[in-house]
Amino acid sequence: MMILSTEVDGEQHAEAISRVRSLVEDAGGTVDDVAEWGRRKIAYPVRKQADGVYVIVTCQTTPEVIDEIGRVLAISKDVVLRAMPFRLTEAELATVQAGGVPEPVDERPEREERPRGGRRGGGGGRRRER
Repeated sequence: MMILSTEVDGEQHAEAISRVRSLVEDAGGTVDDVAEWGRRKIAYPVRKQADGVYVIVTCQTTPEVIDEIGRVLAISKDVVLRAMPFRLTEAELATVQAGGVPEPVDERPEREERPRGGRRGGGGGRRRER
């Protein structure tokens, strides 16, 4: 998984993705899927950026190639905000090969408004004098 900067153009995004693809294929591996999830909010700001372009590259290769990909992506800090490899189980890999990486689902309930007024801790007792 890569989170790419929103401050650079799509051409640089495509270049980073093609670099990962060529590293995998040059080492004899295969790229099964490249899923671009688009611009999404990051959990916490990375290099003062609150949004990033999420790209998931699913491939089959050796651990050495994964390390090399991490090294190459770490060098291009102007394009890549974060890069994190994940190891998939056989079932997850079969799902990706059959239909690609599924889109993320936000399972959090809608935010409920907190009642206004009153004290947060409840208890409506008198204020204690000191």
